[in-house]
Amino acid sequence: MDRHVGRRALLIGTEGLALLRNLYEGSEADAVRRLEEVRAILDGEDEDEPITEADPRAGYAAWASSYDEPGNPIIALEQPAVAALVDELPAGRALDAACGTGRHAARLAALGHEVTGVDLTPEMLALARARVPGARFIEADLRSIPASDGAYDLVVCGLALAHVQAPAETVAELGRVLTPGGRLIVSVLHPFLAALGWQAPFTGADGRRGFVREHPHTHADYLAALRGAGLALEELIEPQLTASHTRAKRRASRVIGEATVQAYAGLPGVLVLSASKP
Repeated sequence: MDRHVGRRALLIGTEGLALLRNLYEGSEADAVRRLEEVRAILDGEDEDEPITEADPRAGYAAWASSYDEPGNPIIALEQPAVAALVDELPAGRALDAACGTGRHAARLAALGHEVTGVDLTPEMLALARARVPGARFIEADLRSIPASDGAYDLVVCGLALAHVQAPAETVAELGRVLTPGGRLIVSVLHPFLAALGWQAPFTGADGRRGFVREHPHTHADYLAALRGAGLALEELIEPQLTASHTRAKRRASRVIGEATVQAYAGLPGVLVLSASKP
């Protein structure tokens, strides 16, 4: 579906969030600057940016060639947090679920795991195979993983679960292929950012902008999904956005850099859950 994202709406929304977050803690001078910027935005010309919503398969196919380029603040927060949890575990049979370009699979293989990756997108899988030649990669939906019950000692699912409307079904499938005593590590865009309208944006090889939807599932939704799958939460991590991360919000940061920092710096950017199977 084609959408048009007006720059004016984006900038005023950012200014409003900055005002709310600093309503009691910020200075009066900051508030005055925010309001002056709002008036200037309203008086200025608007710009429309066409952007197309894509389903995960189509979106990540278009995104594949540029996915690993630096500058994605969510990956910058998520990858070290997942790595810290993975590094604590013994080597075994590991599944990288929604493996994408194989960024987690590469670390798992380096740690000595026997690695399988599954993903919906052939273009992503081609990059993963080139990146981690010693692993096995399969095109598959997370809701129907081609593996027997208890096939894996470790399952990692990075930044994919918020793309599905009903996470419980997918978590149940991830739990099914996990062996008793095994560990599931899941990361998602933080529910707070998803509720603020953050999506997974990309620019295709043709230069057209698009996004894959991030559903604003709550902590309670994810915890209920774990319980429903018979999994026990072991750890919950919420890395925070820093001022430098806010520069990735380019359309806002270029025009209202201070407000963009005030709006987003300090907010949790990623939710990482580690659960075990009794």
